[in-house]
Amino acid sequence: MTADLTPAPTQEPVNSMHPDAANRHPAPAHRARRLGRLALPTSVAVAVGLVTTACSTPVPQPTPEATVTQPALSLDQDTAILGKVGDVLAVADKKRDAKALSQRLSGPALAMRTAELTVAKKVKSDDDVTALPTKVQTVVVPTSTTWPRAAFAVSAQPSGTEPPRLMALKQSSARDDYALWGWARLFPGITMPTFAAPGTGSAAVTSDDTTLVVTPKTAVASYVDVLNKGSKSKHAKSFAKDAFRTGLASKAAALDKNKDFKSAKGKYSETFTAAKGEPVAIRTADGGALVMADASAVEKTSAESKAKIAPSTAATKALFGDTKPTNTLVVKYRDVLALYVPPSGASDAKVKVLGVEHVPVKVQTHS
Repeated sequence: MTADLTPAPTQEPVNSMHPDAANRHPAPAHRARRLGRLALPTSVAVAVGLVTTACSTPVPQPTPEATVTQPALSLDQDTAILGKVGDVLAVADKKRDAKALSQRLSGPALAMRTAELTVAKKVKSDDDVTALPTKVQTVVVPTSTTWPRAAFAVSAQPSGTEPPRLMALKQSSARDDYALWGWARLFPGITMPTFAAPGTGSAAVTSDDTTLVVTPKTAVASYVDVLNKGSKSKHAKSFAKDAFRTGLASKAAALDKNKDFKSAKGKYSETFTAAKGEPVAIRTADGGALVMADASAVEKTSAESKAKIAPSTAATKALFGDTKPTNTLVVKYRDVLALYVPPSGASDAKVKVLGVEHVPVKVQTHS
């Protein structure tokens, strides 16, 4: 039963200062308003002020309730979302057709998987299609009440030799479904940070959060600088060594030592660029942040004018197609970078790279 909260009608008060007040009818509203504007004698005004002051008592103020954060997803909901992502991947992978992917993939994940299926269709093999198990060993549920927001998951190990995948599932708005936004292969032997239990949820971290050793946006930009400049980067000492950087350095060193490449006046470079969009980040149990960022890379190999440089891998050959090789080969990659950024004041202030995904998406003879 709903209580009637409509206020009762009020009457203008009778002027009790008049000697016949008790025997007089209340003045009409328009007269009462005029009476309300009459100046009272000073003594009366003071008396009224005293009475008002004496009768005033402090109004109790309600104590603000503590804000209780709740997870934006239950564990069952998170599992259901991963299942739907898996269903879309299974259909697309089976047909080697990327058309259905946009139902449950977005951002770099959509670009990378589209390229992988393009290769698979051309070579009639799934060897370069990344296994993405949607059965997981860890889920990280957000407490965000605004959008966009992201949940994270660490997959089961795809096989005995392949590492688990770290996946970010992003919801762009309240009306959108969660979609697989990005994934990264975790480096072998890496130790993941810990997170709040799914029933508690983990807070989102903004790209300019200053409670960390560096903001997420700065961490991404600094790592990209290290990828481009190696040990010459002013940020090199801020990052622990990782398998991806080691692999890039080894490839460049091998070409540099190749006599045929040298005699053909060969040049090689790979330049990384962080995407303009914001990275996705979530709080770790120690106050740090897990950060995943979209990036790209351009690998350029060139030689003297008469040289012919052809792609060397099955994936790059498929993407190159029937294009005639020239003395320049450009391979464009889409990347996902996964970082752990420690909290401000941490004893170990180095940013740790947890994993990277590096997928060729386009091959051509010019930049």
